[in-house]
Amino acid sequence: MKQGLIWEDSVDPPHLNLRYEVLREGLPRGSEHYPGIDEDRRTRFLCAYERGILIGCSTLQVDNRGGCDYRIRGMAVAPEFRNMGIGTGIVRELQRYAADRGSGIWCNARIKAVTMYERCGFEIVSEVFEIEGIGLHYDMEWKINEVE
Repeated sequence: MKQGLIWEDSVDPPHLNLRYEVLREGLPRGSEHYPGIDEDRRTRFLCAYERGILIGCSTLQVDNRGGCDYRIRGMAVAPEFRNMGIGTGIVRELQRYAADRGSGIWCNARIKAVTMYERCGFEIVSEVFEIEGIGLHYDMEWKINEVE
């Protein structure tokens, strides 16, 4: 039985379902899949499990930008498990992975996730912007020299 944070080699139906339910409300089924990214062998997937059930997921995409070789995509925590440190735990493990490879991380963070990313040392590097059909975001970065 899967328990805790686990690196996965690919996305499976529960992972795609969690992405869809949390991140793609009101959008068509299939929008939760990242063509070309989910299949890229360099992409890593970190998932959180509780008693064998997927409760959190993230995608770490290779996408170089100014000292950040990685981008977080598809970061989602099941609603009933929010505000329990699951998202923070996932992000901190992604930071360890990137730091071990000498890199920072960037992401497009939803407004409601900004505080969690800031808690992990990310900084806002853009004005607020809207991703159509998804909502307001900030571009955020975490640089390796900011490891806590």
